[in-house]
Amino acid sequence: MYAVASLDEGMEWAADTFGVPAAYGGEHVGLGTRNALLSLGSTYLEIIAPDPAQSQEGNAGAQFANLTSGGMVTWAAEGDLNAIAQELESAGVSTQGPNRTQRKTESGDLLVWDLLFPIGSRHGGRMPFFIDWLACANPKDTSPVGGEFRALAITTPDADDLAGALRAIDLDIAVSAGPPALSVTIDSPRGEVVLASTNETSHMQFGGIR
Repeated sequence: MYAVASLDEGMEWAADTFGVPAAYGGEHVGLGTRNALLSLGSTYLEIIAPDPAQSQEGNAGAQFANLTSGGMVTWAAEGDLNAIAQELESAGVSTQGPNRTQRKTESGDLLVWDLLFPIGSRHGGRMPFFIDWLACANPKDTSPVGGEFRALAITTPDADDLAGALRAIDLDIAVSAGPPALSVTIDSPRGEVVLASTNETSHMQFGGIR
């Protein structure tokens, strides 16, 4: 999830960066945000921004509206949300959900899926949230291809704690000790692209939406 203050500017940035225009996704009803999407082969990139047609009071859109530059916010993993919740609880990580969520597309269709959020994680967006697409298609299969995902890099002050939580849900992701940061490496038509968190985005507490 790559956050920007303006989706129009974010889509221009994506076209310049990847050489491929992102597809407008739609509005997250009641959450103050809208998005655009690019497939990265085995996963996808979400560019998320405030939705000027919705209220920006006390929601994710309000956080993103104040960004001075774009940056990685968090990431998501797909799976059986009830099983993931049980495994995380056993590892000492509280969760909320599954929560039913929706997005209204440009054509007027309403997409519906379930999300599971970690609660109060000291790792912020370095700890993923979790998604079950239900009957919806995964955006990696329906969005314009902007490149191929190569690597996810995570640093957090208590690296062993986060690595242990990820292992509990069978995610083999390297976690390094250091200042809070998240980055993704992508092979694009215009060469290697590295998208990183900023000081602003690395300190956001955000449950995540699609």
